Amino acid sequence: MIIDISRKITENTYVYPDDPIFKKEIICDNPQVSLFNIGSHTGTHIDSPAHFFKSMETVADIDLNKICGKAKVIEIKNKNIIEKNDLTKYNIEKSDIILFKTSNSYNFDGENPLSEYISLSYECALYLVEKQINVVGIDYISIEAENSINFDVHKILLKNNIYIIETLDLKNIDEGEYKFYCLPLNINSDGCPVRCILEI
Repeated sequence: MIIDISRKITENTYVYPDDPIFKKEIICDNPQVSLFNIGSHTGTHIDSPAHFFKSMETVADIDLNKICGKAKVIEIKNKNIIEKNDLTKYNIEKSDIILFKTSNSYNFDGENPLSEYISLSYECALYLVEKQINVVGIDYISIEAENSINFDVHKILLKNNIYIIETLDLKNIDEGEYKFYCLPLNINSDGCPVRCILEI
């Protein structure tokens, strides 16, 4: 069974402050052709290393074998931030795809921002680097804490070629192991909206 864990993109989709809002304009009626105005980090999307490091991989450079495969959904409850100690009980292995399900999944509807959201601590990011995972995903528009100034979590992950997927919809997903597929456009960009699915 296939489960879609990406969010539908509409003109009401909430985007990171100062990012462009999605707009669709029909420029031809017969046959219908539309013009999209969309930011590279709209809706469910992937961050490539080029998001912060211009000389590193763009989305088009990503090896799809690294962003598709065995995924482990880890549910973190009753926390304001995900810390290293929350993860040590899990068997996180090299090349894993780690998807964090938090209270964000129950509180975020894709359109209205949260006054508080769950993010990743720098120590937790370092731990994932140490484990040499391939991908980390989370259920809000940013893996970074709202008060972050230097985007240290993004930088340490992307510098070590750990791809970041944000705005996942994990509300109806149980903790456990799945087959995961993420297919971005073949585009030279810092990021890209993606369709992410789990297979049971």
